[in-house]
Amino acid sequence: MLDYTKETKLNVKSAVEKLTEDLKANKWGVLSVIDVKKIMAEKLNIESDDYIILDVCSPGLAHQGLSINKQIGMILPCKIIVYSDKGKTKISLYKPTVALSTASSLPGYDKLSKLAREAEEGLVKVIDLQ
Repeated sequence: MLDYTKETKLNVKSAVEKLTEDLKANKWGVLSVIDVKKIMAEKLNIESDDYIILDVCSPGLAHQGLSINKQIGMILPCKIIVYSDKGKTKISLYKPTVALSTASSLPGYDKLSKLAREAEEGLVKVIDLQ
């Protein structure tokens, strides 16, 4: 499965705020927030549902991964989306283990796989708090 998705009772804005707080409390940081709805409205004059992309990172895990193989940066940071779908708010994680599986030829892949599993477990734990 490509993703881990959970429905929340929060609206998109509140879910992003709570998720950001919970990530920080678990030693993750939000590097960027991309408001897709706003961009579509500004660039294409299209109205769409709320849709936020979060680039998230655990500095400790990222440092370990980059120490194993600098090319791991091609799949960093981790991606979480928070969006409205038919009136419901959903949170989806692009699983780090799936992202890494595309780079199985990288030297150090076995060690990187362990880090990807650790990242995924940590992010799922935070998403489950929502």
